[in-house]
Amino acid sequence: MIAAFLAGMQDTEFTCSGGGYYAAQGANPIFDDGGAGEVHGHIGIDKAFEVSCNQYFAQMGVKLGTERLKQAAQLLGIGAYDTPSEALRGRKEPEIWAASNDAVKRALAPREATIVTGKGVSRYDLALMGYGQGYAGQMTPLQMALAAATAGNMEGKLMKTKIEFNQQPEMFKQVLPVALAARIREIMNLVTGGASGTARGVFAPVKAAGINAGGKTGTAQKVVPVYDAKTGEPKTRHKVEKDNRGNIIREYDEVIMDNENPRIDGWFLCLAPIEKPQIAIAVIVEGGGYGSRSAAPIAAALVLKARDLGYFGGSRAPVATPAPRRLRTN
Repeated sequence: MIAAFLAGMQDTEFTCSGGGYYAAQGANPIFDDGGAGEVHGHIGIDKAFEVSCNQYFAQMGVKLGTERLKQAAQLLGIGAYDTPSEALRGRKEPEIWAASNDAVKRALAPREATIVTGKGVSRYDLALMGYGQGYAGQMTPLQMALAAATAGNMEGKLMKTKIEFNQQPEMFKQVLPVALAARIREIMNLVTGGASGTARGVFAPVKAAGINAGGKTGTAQKVVPVYDAKTGEPKTRHKVEKDNRGNIIREYDEVIMDNENPRIDGWFLCLAPIEKPQIAIAVIVEGGGYGSRSAAPIAAALVLKARDLGYFGGSRAPVATPAPRRLRTN
């Protein structure tokens, strides 16, 4: 969505149909999680974000193309690489950390989130990337929290992370104009407060507490190993490689991956309060299923806890002090 706003494509409308979206001839159709029964019709980016429409953002990914996705990713601190192998190397990212010296930056450097934007990326790849799958799947919770924080920043800036109390704030990149950041916050508010918002019900207690929040549900599939029910260890198969004369080159054990039953991870990004955000949250529940059911309730609880701790101003809620425990002696 940020890439669409930066490219001036935020007013583009697409159709979500029961037949799915075909990004390329011969490619599998892209549906929403409800399959052919989940149809959103002809919609804009605000409604697509509110209902978490895969088909809309798949079409937006194709329309944006690799170069626009690359530019937006780099502004957000996400590494854009030409090939999948380059994207999986796991580079550390000290430059996104604000610290008093380089040693602290190197010690705390997070692993870089990555996407692939090289010439080998197809229309179908772009469609998958558009809604967070395929070559856009190498995201970290920290990076997603930073993406939310960028929209939450009143000036549209991505600020560097820091841990030292007296370290002055530092900007990583100016990502969005002020007006566009404000519009994105409004759209994020639809997820938790809109009539069709995917986290509307979960955030009802937050709304009842007088807090307007914004968010985004997400669901990711991850191929995981097949585990032995008795030992709990990943199953392996023995592999033997031979040359063209039949001589053994090497032998090794390969972990068996369950390609038919990927693990379903739930995500939720959150900003609160939406009028002037003080916190940005990214929650992932591995194996939790839909983000609206697993990750969003955790984010909602964290927002209420932040309120109790005084993050949103006002008086801090009293914290009960436990009675001292008496030690037993023998």
